[in-house]
Amino acid sequence: MRHSWVLIGVALLLTSCGLSFFDTVAEQEPTLFPDYTDITLPVNIAPLNFSVEGADALRLEIEGRASHLFKANGSEMRFPMKRWKQLMAAEAGDTLRLSLSARFGKETVRYAPFHWVVSADSIDRYMSYRLIEPAYEVWNVLSVEERDLESFRTRLLADNTRTEGSCINCHTANRGGQSQVSFMHVRGKKGGTLYSSDGKMRKLNTATDSTAGAAVYGEISADGRYGIFTTADIRPILHSGRHDKLEVFDASSDLILLDFEAGTVTDSPLTKGAAFQETFPCWSADGKTIYFCRASARPQPEETFDMHYDLCAVGFDPETGRMGDSLTTVVNAAAIGKSISFPKCSPDGKYILMTVSDYGTFPIWHSETDLWLYEIATGKISTLETVNGKYSDSYHSWNSDGRWICWASKRDDRLYGRPYFAHVSPDGTVSKPFVLPQKDPDHYLMTLKSFNIPELYRFPESYDASFVRDFYRDMKAEQMTYRP
Repeated sequence: MRHSWVLIGVALLLTSCGLSFFDTVAEQEPTLFPDYTDITLPVNIAPLNFSVEGADALRLEIEGRASHLFKANGSEMRFPMKRWKQLMAAEAGDTLRLSLSARFGKETVRYAPFHWVVSADSIDRYMSYRLIEPAYEVWNVLSVEERDLESFRTRLLADNTRTEGSCINCHTANRGGQSQVSFMHVRGKKGGTLYSSDGKMRKLNTATDSTAGAAVYGEISADGRYGIFTTADIRPILHSGRHDKLEVFDASSDLILLDFEAGTVTDSPLTKGAAFQETFPCWSADGKTIYFCRASARPQPEETFDMHYDLCAVGFDPETGRMGDSLTTVVNAAAIGKSISFPKCSPDGKYILMTVSDYGTFPIWHSETDLWLYEIATGKISTLETVNGKYSDSYHSWNSDGRWICWASKRDDRLYGRPYFAHVSPDGTVSKPFVLPQKDPDHYLMTLKSFNIPELYRFPESYDASFVRDFYRDMKAEQMTYRP
């Protein structure tokens, strides 16, 4: 009889702790898909819905300033939008302790707790990305989509089935300006660069007889007046006998400067000519320096593996619209057998985020590509070992205040690029990455599109795919003129 009372007492104790005789207490954290364990998230992000494979029911206890309980039948935890926003508002700036239980048949597993840091640093509300086939077989069916990061709403900005299958790329917005200015290239016989400012759209022909071609990769200055771009002869080839399928290289490339207000194109002897190849320019936070990538020209594709791009800089005078007369090598990547591409300056002026690969200039096809963070004041470089995945991390973008970064990562399966985010502290510490949340937590297992060139910005674009169709078919392009 005494043993029966002991068993009853143990049962009551276990029940009071939320357990039962069928519970298994796991020492490890749960395996969520997507992995949202031990991350820092912005206070205004959409719900981080996740799944636990094979589970019949889920119970999530969240402890912060208050206690929160979420339950779900089945393997998916989909947070109600209203309750999620209430949770984020109540716990902004706090660290949350999450305890997950999952029932599998008659057995319930209680996992070790994990944590969320709810940052009071908001992320820019909108993000654009290009949806494209992940391999090389089909490139002419693509679209550009805008996502509201505070919800799951999306909007189609461009669809090249409406523009005769032309390439559409490089949707980019300014950062730090009082108003939003952006551009997007629409290629094809009737194409041009779409320049959007204060709700007004222009169609620009940026090619001139005195420059090598139209604008390609680039950025807009914070005030929206200037654009710095590459003009390049871009060529793709297939690999044989390598894990990486495709190589893309520039047969030639220079830099051009666009003055959108004056309608002019100019260049500099320092950033053009056959001796070197320049590409991927960007603005410093104060708009007085242009950073870009530069390599000694070599015959390609014969010597593509020997192409190593350094990070360089040249001054810029916003009053005259002219580049300076001296060039500086900021990071000598060739000296360490690496190649730099896509430098992006943080809006606070402290850092340059760049992609680093073993060679060449098109890192999305290089599985070894990583993100590195360069501190401008000290010259220190962080290789961001806790941020980079096993496969390509590239095509990155800064939040307008410099506290968040997003990029396209193929870490999950080497083939599909997906948008990842991480928080950047003022001291340059970067948090564990997390993938863009979706309403259906299994979305990334079902989609056959790769997310390409994610770009953060504050306000929704003032056009959509129907406008881009008419822009392509009917709008006459303004011819920009060369200024020596």
